[in-house]
Amino acid sequence: MRQHRSPLPGYARTAAVAACLLMMFTVKATAADPAPGSAGSLVILSLGGKYQEAQSQYWFKPFAQASGVEVKEGAGYNYAKLKIMIQSGNVEADIIDVSADTVTALAKDGLLEKIDWSAIPAECQSGIPADMKWDSAFPTIQWAMVMAYNNQKFPAGKAPQSWADFWNTRDFPGKRSSIGATRPPVEQAALAINGDMSKLYPIDLDSAFAKLKSLGPDMVYAEGYAQVAQNLASGEADMVIIPNGRITPLLASGLPVSINWHQHLNFPSFFAIPKGAAHRENAMRFLAWVCRPQTLARLAEPTNYGPINRDAYRYISPEVAKLLPGNPQTAALGRMADAQWLSDARPEIARRWARMSLR
Repeated sequence: MRQHRSPLPGYARTAAVAACLLMMFTVKATAADPAPGSAGSLVILSLGGKYQEAQSQYWFKPFAQASGVEVKEGAGYNYAKLKIMIQSGNVEADIIDVSADTVTALAKDGLLEKIDWSAIPAECQSGIPADMKWDSAFPTIQWAMVMAYNNQKFPAGKAPQSWADFWNTRDFPGKRSSIGATRPPVEQAALAINGDMSKLYPIDLDSAFAKLKSLGPDMVYAEGYAQVAQNLASGEADMVIIPNGRITPLLASGLPVSINWHQHLNFPSFFAIPKGAAHRENAMRFLAWVCRPQTLARLAEPTNYGPINRDAYRYISPEVAKLLPGNPQTAALGRMADAQWLSDARPEIARRWARMSLR
């Protein structure tokens, strides 16, 4: 049988795919109201949902009004799409909102512009931890992977305090829940074996996956975090591994749930400028505007994500702060995830999960 061949050569197929992706971004983009006398354009790709709605309200539109720059927003991308877009040379996005491991992967391939830190005001830099001042990305918020549990099943004094407790089904009986395929909880499994957070990475994946298997039917895997949260809310599970922001609505609803901040992992997000961005100067203008602690703080209450800039906590109420990763009250109980290790290990984690799921 003759193998069908595309009529386009390899580079042309890549360009065609990139053009389709960019057209998709453009169709989804929505412009903020520009101030009179526009000072050019800026296209920002973010993550959509309530998170981007808050960004638009508190960051994107106010910047447009203050600067005169026409800001357009897009959503709905992943690493593969970003890589094709940038490598094709047809770069429509000027700012992308990305995770630490995506920054690491794109920077490794030379697909990001350098951040001009000299253009970032000193008042913005003083509260940023030194290890978050990356060459190719500006830190914004962080979310935390935490343990949440039913506090009627496990009241004060009898509540789980560690990932070892999460795996201890004898003293803490009941179902557990986590997502599986997209982010198997290998870090939590490793911490159940050895709770020393300073020695978490590199993770021994043989031991971690053996630990995952050891829970057997006591672990209920879900396709997404919305289902994990529902499992806790409905009583399907008594303990879950979940981002902190997914628990806040349950707390607001008065459900009997609590967060254990011990051994939590923080995952930072960044704004990055794709290589070849058409409006790089406006991208830097935006970073120099949004970076102020009081501006970053405005996203805390509507999103339940904590600012990476520690000075931003001056502008966040104690009631809101106690539910945020990076909160000075709980920050010492966790650590930042290792983005480099995760970026390198993700393909192997996916392969091992697929093998475990088939058995």
